[in-house]
Amino acid sequence: MEEDIYPDQDSWATFIRITLITLGVGFMAAGIIFFFAYNWDDLGKFAKLGIVQGLVVLVTILALVLKIDTIYRNIILTGSAILVGVMFAVFGQIYQTGANAFDFFLAWTVFITIWVLISNFPPLWLLYLFLGNLTIYLYWDQVAKHWDFIYLTAGLFVLNASVVLLSTWINDQKKGNIPLYFINIISIGAVIWGTYCNLYWILDGKASFAPFIIFATILFYGLGLWHGIRNRSIFYMGLLPFSIVIILSGVILKVMESNDETGIFLVGLFIVSSVSLIIWNLIKVQRRVKHGN
Repeated sequence: MEEDIYPDQDSWATFIRITLITLGVGFMAAGIIFFFAYNWDDLGKFAKLGIVQGLVVLVTILALVLKIDTIYRNIILTGSAILVGVMFAVFGQIYQTGANAFDFFLAWTVFITIWVLISNFPPLWLLYLFLGNLTIYLYWDQVAKHWDFIYLTAGLFVLNASVVLLSTWINDQKKGNIPLYFINIISIGAVIWGTYCNLYWILDGKASFAPFIIFATILFYGLGLWHGIRNRSIFYMGLLPFSIVIILSGVILKVMESNDETGIFLVGLFIVSSVSLIIWNLIKVQRRVKHGN
């Protein structure tokens, strides 16, 4: 029984090895970034581009030719993917194309796509999805300024929630083994955008967008709660109800008017009672899981 709960010596050794090599790759990438930042004025254009491009090629070749475990190979490949971003940032600074523009992150996302698909490494997928979300946000902020903000929030909510739904389905159908931390991190992002878009249409009176957002919220939140109850997942049984409490608080504020003292009092009372109920239910579920009921 205890071996299913507590990690053994081999598990700790594996964890330490992976952690150290991850930190090594991360510190290497950070060192390269600081190298360019500190010596920027003393390096020529050829040296700047040549060094970073050479490092990308070198690290990628090492990931392919070294006879090491797959996980270490994927960690090195993730470091190479980070260096691709450094390479585009250096290029953007030299030719003033912008290192904070959406096309910088778009190029970074596009040019690491093959590595992401081939390695199928969850941390690299997290980087890829983060870049995708950031690219879409910056495109709205810098190019599609005529789009209503609710398009952005609703779109990113559906995008991230769809990734969570697909990942969970793959695990349930035994078609893959996607780590729980990956699904949970994406779920947090999806719920943040879902909460934001619901509050946006409620408080700003964007009623024309309400049917789509309500349908998407009921669909994804309903599936999430069903999955959480079926698997006794404290994560989903806590995250989604908390989001629902925030959304319903927005509804109360809208109905009672945000500047009304009665409305603020009712919202506070609702939040305290709802959060207490959620925590009580989570403790109850945790006890049942602990005792195997």
